Amino acid sequence: MGELVGIPEWLAATLFVLLFICVVGVVAWRNSSRQVNSTLARRANPDQEEFLALMSPHVSTEASEFLWHAALPYLEGKPWNLTPHPDDSLVDDLPIADEDWSMEWPLEWAAERGFHESNRPDWPDDWPPTIRNYGRWLDLGPES
Repeated sequence: MGELVGIPEWLAATLFVLLFICVVGVVAWRNSSRQVNSTLARRANPDQEEFLALMSPHVSTEASEFLWHAALPYLEGKPWNLTPHPDDSLVDDLPIADEDWSMEWPLEWAAERGFHESNRPDWPDDWPPTIRNYGRWLDLGPES
């Protein structure tokens, strides 16, 4: 490959890998920006007090505060100004990796509450993965 453009083979391979990494980064950035813009166009961007008030009829304050503080680091400090909303889908609306909200957050919640994370109840099949439902699931507590 390098011979075709008159450079050493190792340099051609390095440039190819760097170009690939740049393309992946640009595509990921574009997809995240589209996702955030779509989310912001669809709903209000609540502050913490508004978020807690929106969650309060269905979710405990403790679980709501946990979700606010768990989600916010993924959303703040970016070019967009996005905050979590109870109706946001964790799959479609927020640029948060699936393994973070599906594996790390339950582990943190269980550790803070003093039970083993394997004692979490199963996610109800008929619940879409929204922030509100996630809070309801956390409120179910550990299985006995």
